[in-house]
Amino acid sequence: TGDGVCHLASLMYWSAKTAGLKTYAPTNHDFAVIPEIDREYGVSIYKTPSQVSANARQNLYITNNKNKPIVFNFTYKNSQLKLSISEVIL
Repeated sequence: TGDGVCHLASLMYWSAKTAGLKTYAPTNHDFAVIPEIDREYGVSIYKTPSQVSANARQNLYITNNKNKPIVFNFTYKNSQLKLSISEVIL
């Protein structure tokens, strides 16, 4: 626990929702603050061996509901991670 997976998933959830993608995060991360992420975008990620239904509830689901492919662009500079989402121009 506390390895940053929830932080990364929350950033992806926030970005995907803002981009208008279909998103589903069944379990909110309301039990602890995630730095620089508003509580409404907190996603809890956890895996318990042999508990498939519990694992499915603590996951993040993003579906591309656009007519074009989508790219998640991650950049890391000066200790800051940024994520932008864009449609692929064909």
